[in-house]
Amino acid sequence: MTREIEKLYTILASFLGESKSGFDDSNFQYQFACPRCVDRDGQNEARKYNLEVNLQKQVFKCWKCSSMDDDMHGSIVKLIKMYGNETLLAEYKDVIRSIRDSELYRLHFSNNDFNIDTSIIQKDELKFPESYQLFKKDKPFNKTAMKYLNERGIGWDIIERYKLGFTGFQDENKKSSYRIIIPSYNAFGELNYWVGRNYLPVDRVKYDNPKTEKKDIIFNEEKLVWDADITLVEGPFDHIVVPNSVPLLGKELNNGYKLYWELISRCNACCNIWLDNDAKDSALEIYKLLNHGRLYNKVRIIETNEDFGKDPSDIYQKGGYKEIARHLANAQQIDEVYLQ
Repeated sequence: MTREIEKLYTILASFLGESKSGFDDSNFQYQFACPRCVDRDGQNEARKYNLEVNLQKQVFKCWKCSSMDDDMHGSIVKLIKMYGNETLLAEYKDVIRSIRDSELYRLHFSNNDFNIDTSIIQKDELKFPESYQLFKKDKPFNKTAMKYLNERGIGWDIIERYKLGFTGFQDENKKSSYRIIIPSYNAFGELNYWVGRNYLPVDRVKYDNPKTEKKDIIFNEEKLVWDADITLVEGPFDHIVVPNSVPLLGKELNNGYKLYWELISRCNACCNIWLDNDAKDSALEIYKLLNHGRLYNKVRIIETNEDFGKDPSDIYQKGGYKEIARHLANAQQIDEVYLQ
């Protein structure tokens, strides 16, 4: 499939110019000079590579001018129509069809990957629950929801950084009522998932989330720094208190997850695994899964000090960032003899 990916890159480079890092057969995401920025602000913008393209998800976004121009984000097909030509578009579609027909595609990708059917993307657009509101200091907010967050040690710094929100009563979808909403945004700043945690002091289902395949997303990918140590945790409340972390939304990771492929191709530092105390076997399996190729000898396990609790969220509630940092500093490799 490398040859086909290079063809897609070459088609884009024919009218956008070379990307910041050139073609990389282990990468699906590239930064190009934005033609709209260059037209508007001059040739100096050509060196800023504001236009980000994800070949796997078939989307693009200019980080600078999309805030001014509604058309500077969306499907790559739209980008080619805007700045390429019909010949390039036909060639691009042919390459996409050959990728989707390949055996490798069926083994390693989902139906939404390399998908140029924009009607499907539009139909499946993710939305927040109907009564969702963002926590804002200057606007009324649910005091019970805020009390729940404060009891977990979560203040305005985390609330604002991770754009936490809440829901009240919902007549049409009662399951999503009275939830703390932790949203997730993809690399282009678009909503791709959310988790709703019950904040009422009554016995009801703890979590609610959309019917989106979690294997196809990386939770809050927009905040992830691939050149720094990355820590895998279980849930979103662990994620918001552990720097540069990704929640697995469970205890599982395998080669059917987008996160797996991105980690082995883009993680440039160490990968920590910090699961709950009751998930040591799962942590070991993930360790063995990742400990190869460019991540060999760069995967580490973090064990929770049970005096503080069972997971990173408990650690933060009792010890703050200082205790989180201490646990991160104690990340360790596993001796090869235990990996057999």
